[in-house]
Amino acid sequence: MAKFVFILKNEKLKTYTVIAWLIIGLNFMALLYVGIRKYDGIMAIPFYAATLLFIIFLFRLISDREAVESDSLNLSFSVAVIAWIVLQYYWAAVTLFVLFLFEDISRRKLIILVYDDRIVYPSFPKRTIEWKEVSNAILKDGWLTIDLKNNKILQNEVMSPSSEIDFNEFCQTQIQALKK
Repeated sequence: MAKFVFILKNEKLKTYTVIAWLIIGLNFMALLYVGIRKYDGIMAIPFYAATLLFIIFLFRLISDREAVESDSLNLSFSVAVIAWIVLQYYWAAVTLFVLFLFEDISRRKLIILVYDDRIVYPSFPKRTIEWKEVSNAILKDGWLTIDLKNNKILQNEVMSPSSEIDFNEFCQTQIQALKK
């Protein structure tokens, strides 16, 4: 079990959200275009999908943004992917699904787990840092700094409060134990 858990501040979250909604907007316009170009009265699926995307976006605007943001993005991407599959534009569905995966990875919670024998850092893929690789680790004024022996420094702002004194003492104990 982790001794310390830190949730990092994702400074680019708003940018990722705007880009994701732009992708959904482009899919909305593309579905309308396909519907107008191929409309034969029976195949109204592009219009239904575009309408559903628009309703999801409106719901997101009128509701609490933080609670609904992730769910509305996931639902929008799902609707668009399913619409492209039904319309047999498989290349569009695959492309949008890959973009959805990247969006989901970029919006995940960034959590650092500190154990007795290692630190798990939330890069992609997750990076495990053994204590023997760490030169120093400090939590000061809401900033976590991990100084590695290979002259790399990992520094992030921490959103979850934790006792700085307890963490710093724990890290010094772990580092000193390896020097013996």
